Amino acid sequence: MTKRTGGQILVDQLRIQGCDRIFTVPGESFLAVLDALHDAPEIDTVVCRQEGGVSYMADADGKMTGRPGIAFVTRGPGATNATAGVHVAFQDSTPMILFIGDVARGDRDREGFQEIDFPAFFGPIAKWAARIEDARRIPEYIYRAYRVATAGRPGPVVLALPEDMLRDQVETADRPRVPPVAEEPDPGAIQALFELLKEAASPIAIVGGADWSPRAAHHFANFAFRYGIPVAAAFRRQDAIDNKCGVYAGQLGYGPNPKLQQRIRDADLILAVGARLGESTTDGYALVTPDHPGQTLVQVHPDPNELGHVYHADLPICADMGEFAEMIDEWNDPDLVRFSCGEQAHQEWLEWSEPKPREGVTLDLGPCVATMREKLPPSTIICNGAGNFSGWWHRYWRYGCMPTQLAPTSGLWATAYPQRWREHCASRTARSSVSPATATS
Repeated sequence: MTKRTGGQILVDQLRIQGCDRIFTVPGESFLAVLDALHDAPEIDTVVCRQEGGVSYMADADGKMTGRPGIAFVTRGPGATNATAGVHVAFQDSTPMILFIGDVARGDRDREGFQEIDFPAFFGPIAKWAARIEDARRIPEYIYRAYRVATAGRPGPVVLALPEDMLRDQVETADRPRVPPVAEEPDPGAIQALFELLKEAASPIAIVGGADWSPRAAHHFANFAFRYGIPVAAAFRRQDAIDNKCGVYAGQLGYGPNPKLQQRIRDADLILAVGARLGESTTDGYALVTPDHPGQTLVQVHPDPNELGHVYHADLPICADMGEFAEMIDEWNDPDLVRFSCGEQAHQEWLEWSEPKPREGVTLDLGPCVATMREKLPPSTIICNGAGNFSGWWHRYWRYGCMPTQLAPTSGLWATAYPQRWREHCASRTARSSVSPATATS
């Protein structure tokens, strides 16, 4: 081993973990990291105008790739500006790591220049928030940060970096790349799910959310179509399966099809996969109530802490979304009769999502969205924030294979999607085979 600065050790760990892009507003509190990045051309350093944009872009990067989006900001106002993006990542279950340059260790607790207790400040809106006190332990902290950000329900991690710690020159061993962890579902639980489907008269699935992936989308669409089960997308998870799938029933949240809402109310079996069944998806916890009397709820989620957190699940299944979807796709049960409600729900959605003339309306954006459907490729990524305008896209756009929707479930207004980020998508290795997309905001 040779001596390296803390900043160099940190950048070396990012290399090992496969980081190829960071977002930052440079600050004097982490100059040692910036010096090390100068000698790391394989990591694209994107300099932003404001720290809010830093965290928004890191969140978008995590959403589109499934790998932690990496952000660097300075202390005080730099960190507080970045909180909005951290909150979005937390509510959207997006993997992200935010690094914050901090005051020197010897100056702490004196209310020094721009000093904040970052673990306490970010604790409620992050999966883990900590401070690295010893440069020798940087590999340990980075390894753990990547594991926490991606395991179970993905989310943001915040690490404070004392500026003098980053300048320390020490010897330490690197940690290896964090291996993926994918928990398979219990085969007994899958058998129980199929037994419940045999007893059901009107099942429906609500999908999309934590740990959802193109692999999960492919296998779940196969399963749902094979058995004719209607599939509704959770709020702003409309690319959870390709909307051309013959059982796709539309989205929940703001402006859903009333016929889809009625199907949810009439369902005797609800299969929630990846979805937390949050306030927007459930129309204020009223469309599906936490106790859902008269309905059987099967909830599948990668984080055991989410199961039973709000909703009583008659059959809780803790599993990786890709592993779960592939297992039910390959499960052979010849006694399960195909339902007819899937195609019916899809036809209702097709009718709902087709603009029609409106008497007395002078400005109707529905035909505009329909025209864009004709002009833009299926891989187009639709990016939108909050506001009533987004309802037009929720209703009339037809989403292709994941990832084609970039929209925060937290209602953030200022989701960023820069041209340089789109160009970078064409050259990086993402977890799906979707071709580089056109972005429309």
